[in-house]
Amino acid sequence: MEAMCRAAIGHALTEIVFTDHLDVHPLDDCPGYYEPDTYFAELARCRDLFAGELTIKAGIEVGDTHRFGAEIARTVDAFPYDFSLGSVHWIGDEAPFGAPFYESHDSDWTYHGYFREALALAGADSFDVLGHLDMPKREGTAYFGRFDPNLYGDEIRAILRRLIDRGKGIEINTSGWRRSADECCPGPVVLQWYREMGGEILTIGSDGHRPEQLALRFESAYDVARAAGFRWLTTFDRRKPVQHRL
Repeated sequence: MEAMCRAAIGHALTEIVFTDHLDVHPLDDCPGYYEPDTYFAELARCRDLFAGELTIKAGIEVGDTHRFGAEIARTVDAFPYDFSLGSVHWIGDEAPFGAPFYESHDSDWTYHGYFREALALAGADSFDVLGHLDMPKREGTAYFGRFDPNLYGDEIRAILRRLIDRGKGIEINTSGWRRSADECCPGPVVLQWYREMGGEILTIGSDGHRPEQLALRFESAYDVARAAGFRWLTTFDRRKPVQHRL
């Protein structure tokens, strides 16, 4: 966390939120890994260390909360988080990560399955923003070719509609620019749909698991957001959205 804070200051960021994973699917690599007491103790240490230089928010990334809602809620409701990012990490009992998955599944099975899970998550609780809405394209582009959102337009719009109606947002996740997709998640077309449908809650995240990945292509993300018609970006304070002019 300290190294991430130093990287954020190096990128001239004024605020950062740490959304460590809470993944509880029994087949996942990390059930039981997340320790909120340890997380908040380190957060407090870094807040003291970087006081006056960086605002450090408390966040969490909850995996598949539509399937494990009660277990996830016990953590999210018990601690003073500023932000909860909801993400789909499983299609049924298969995780769409790595070459073995993409070599053994086709594009329609992958994307239809992922968006089906995302629609269910959009109706769940314990999250504020849906993360990496079209995440399989990050790796899938290398196997399936370039992702065309128009092929899945009805499914994606249904997800966006449910999020908007429930006061939830989406993120621009820049990690696609360091994978085969070579664009943010979601891309410009979906972002424009979201804006045209009335979506206003939009966060930005690099999905940085290492300091060198922090703030990846943020300027590009700002440009994509502006081109889609956004004039504000969103941060969160105690789970409430705060808008900042873009």
